[in-house]
Amino acid sequence: MKTHQLSKIDLFINFCAFRDTNSFNRLFRLLSFSLYVSTFFIPNSIWAKTITVCKNCSVHSVKQAILLANDGDTIQIKKGLYQEGFLTITKSITIEGEPGVTIDGLKEKHVFGIYHDHVKISDLKVMGSGISDLAEYAGIYTEKVKHCQFENLELVDNVYGFYLSETENCSIKNSSSIGNAENEVLGGNGIHLWSSSKNQIFGNTLVKHRDGIYLEFSEDLEISNNLSKDNIRYGMHFMFSNENRFSKNTFKNNSAGVAVMYSKKILMEENQFIENWGESSNGILLKDISDSELLKNEFKGNTIAVFADGITHVNFVDNHFINNGWGIKILGNTDHNLIKNNNFIKNVFDISTNTKSTTNIFIQNYWDQYKGYDLNLDQFGDVPHKTIHFFGYWIAVYPFLMILYESPVVIFLQGIEKVFPIVTPIEFEDKQPRMRARI
Repeated sequence: MKTHQLSKIDLFINFCAFRDTNSFNRLFRLLSFSLYVSTFFIPNSIWAKTITVCKNCSVHSVKQAILLANDGDTIQIKKGLYQEGFLTITKSITIEGEPGVTIDGLKEKHVFGIYHDHVKISDLKVMGSGISDLAEYAGIYTEKVKHCQFENLELVDNVYGFYLSETENCSIKNSSSIGNAENEVLGGNGIHLWSSSKNQIFGNTLVKHRDGIYLEFSEDLEISNNLSKDNIRYGMHFMFSNENRFSKNTFKNNSAGVAVMYSKKILMEENQFIENWGESSNGILLKDISDSELLKNEFKGNTIAVFADGITHVNFVDNHFINNGWGIKILGNTDHNLIKNNNFIKNVFDISTNTKSTTNIFIQNYWDQYKGYDLNLDQFGDVPHKTIHFFGYWIAVYPFLMILYESPVVIFLQGIEKVFPIVTPIEFEDKQPRMRARI
């Protein structure tokens, strides 16, 4: 007797016909739900794709690639000049270039405008932001985003380099921004942070901007190993920004080095403030600062190394003040600060003030102008060092007297001061001056 063989399809049809409709519907819903759950929980990286952009590719513009991309995708750009205009990013994507890629914003608005979390841009030259009296156009602009990353970027001919507004956990690393600022009004900043927190700024070079780095209402930032030079106003400028740390940065040949204003709990460590020279230039201006520390910094060749105005509970420890006009200029509203273990070498005036009394403490500093002795050989002078001399005090009160510096009259009065030091603010003295400079 011949046996009838059923195909798999026949068996499935017979099974469906045999089972009741409700059972089949339940099975179908279970399979559909399983497919949905697996799709939802599998990481985007599994589904992510790479879009290649080049002049001869099917995708030949960055703008086209951004439109085609989905969350998690990577856009790889081949060498060439891409005249794109304003590029808007509203997806979590990565954009990276090979050597020789230039993105031109054609002076429209921002070159890149980022409005989504988890965006990374790297290895590009970015140029040609718009210029406006009403808007702050940038090479890289972000707004209300988290976890953005910008690395190995070269920004040129943009008003603002990087502009981060209301960002969190973002980073700018190993990049450069050369600005086109001609004056403070029309110029923008190299790196500008507003109302941002927990961001990292590492290893960047900022040149020819209004301010190299500008921070406002921004907290818990790490700023290190940056070079900010030849800027029209400040190498770095921040206001109303608490609990920030900047270390191992160099601020060189700016109109003024750094301004730290209306902030507290700032750590400034192992930075260099070099050749910030001008009529009223400072290595660093401290205005209304409290509970902060300046540790192991070098101030060299500045008009005023440190200008202290209204600061309190700030520790100046292990710093080098070398060949400046003024080492530290302390106004009378500056109280309860510690100046310890610093070197003061070849400054015109080590300390200057406009008051005759102080609550600031000077202790165990090295002063190259100290003429005391060390009979007990403990490496500290046996007599206090007077940190402010006659002419330095009167210059702080009447700056126009600087024209008399090293005149015969001043030299004569300084000689009298050594015998009758009653004209000098007597509270400004180091009771344990070091005999040797600290290395």
